[in-house]
Amino acid sequence: MKASKEEVAGSMGTDADWVLKAMVAVAASDGHLDSREVGLIQQVYEDRTGRKLTADEVARAVDANARGDVLAQFGAASKTLDMETKEEMVRAAYLVLLADDRIAGEERKKLKDISGALQIPEIHFGAILEDLALWLAKIKG
Repeated sequence: MKASKEEVAGSMGTDADWVLKAMVAVAASDGHLDSREVGLIQQVYEDRTGRKLTADEVARAVDANARGDVLAQFGAASKTLDMETKEEMVRAAYLVLLADDRIAGEERKKLKDISGALQIPEIHFGAILEDLALWLAKIKG
C-alpha cells in the first residue's frame, strides 16, 4: 500500500520517513554517499511510497541523521512500528547497499545494528535478507 503525499509529508514518524531514515543511515555508514546511492535511495523511495524525492531531501535526511543518535531513534520507534514497516526498512536499506555492487563491512554492520534496534530477532533478519536475495536473483535471471 502506498502512502499519500500528505502522509509522507507529515512528521518524521510516518512509515515512509522511517524507511528513508534507514536507507540513508546504511548508505552513509561507509563515510560517504555517492550519486549512485542517492539515485537508488530516490528510486527505492518512489517505488515504496509513490512520491518522488529530490537530492536535496536526501541530503536533508543525511544531515538529520548526522545530528542525532539514529540507533536510539530506531530503538524508540520500534515500540510503535509494526513488523511490516520494520521489515520494509531493512529491505529498502539492503537494496540501497547494493548500489555499488558490494557491501562494505560498515554498511552490513549498520544494517544489522538497525535491525537489532528495531528488535527484529537475528533469525528473522537473516530470513528477510535471504528472501530479498531470492527475489533479486529471480528478477535478474
